Amino acid sequence: MRKSWIASFAALIFAAAPAVQAETTSTDKSDTAFVQQALKSGQEEVAIAKLAAEKAQSAEVKQFAQMLVSDHTAVNEQLVLLTQRNDAAPAPQDGKRSDTSPPATAPGAAPSSPKLDELTKLTGQDFDKRFLAIIAEGHEKSVELWSKEAETGAHPGVKKLATETLPKIRSHLQQAKSLQQTTEKKQGQ
Repeated sequence: MRKSWIASFAALIFAAAPAVQAETTSTDKSDTAFVQQALKSGQEEVAIAKLAAEKAQSAEVKQFAQMLVSDHTAVNEQLVLLTQRNDAAPAPQDGKRSDTSPPATAPGAAPSSPKLDELTKLTGQDFDKRFLAIIAEGHEKSVELWSKEAETGAHPGVKKLATETLPKIRSHLQQAKSLQQTTEKKQGQ
């Protein structure tokens, strides 16, 4: 009787193992996707903020942009470190980038983007207004992305980074919205 109970229990464990493994793999892919998306978004924001630090008309907007460059570069570096530890995202195979490998650019690298291209064509208050709109929109999306990872992330290092970074992203969003209001008031005068 005892042997049949042990055999049944062992069979149940072996039958459940692929399901548990599949769930873990799925969760790992979710963490990897988060890291890749967060890094791509962060790199774009660094590039946009660098442009704003040079081109913005308002001193407050320039200062805000410089803070974004600093903060996002630091977070991007942490994301890259997580990928290099090869436990948050798999390394590229055969030296080629795969869909699951992290971007091969530096944390502060300036990717080309339609938003960046749009901003390069603007000047003065039009630049400031559009920059702040892009930053506010991007940070609203980032709050959703980082919140989800902070709540449901499986990888402890990635989840910890998300939890620790989320307040800063929320602060950036509030600052962007506040500067938007200030800029609109100045344009109305």
